[in-house]
Amino acid sequence: MKQSANALVELRGDTENVDNTADEDTQSAVKGLNKHTAPGLPDAGSWATAGSLMTMDVRWGEQVTHLKGMLQNISDRLHATTGEYTRAEQEEQARMASITSPFG
Repeated sequence: MKQSANALVELRGDTENVDNTADEDTQSAVKGLNKHTAPGLPDAGSWATAGSLMTMDVRWGEQVTHLKGMLQNISDRLHATTGEYTRAEQEEQARMASITSPFG
């Protein structure tokens, strides 16, 4: 369980890195679209498309934040469960060690 919890912590960090890369790429695309916007009605590659990209980037960010929260929650629970199992095992070992055998 401890390895699983640690893997989730690592996955959470990787998720952060992917999110940052997606943000940078999206912002670059938006700048590129806005750079080529011609006056008049918006067409493909216009500011309207750039705005939609930004909307999707915000949604992506919200989803990433939610995912990271879930990963942290699961990781915390796994760490806590590992600690509880370890404590229970130590208590059981101590209890067994305190039992004297009638056979010597």
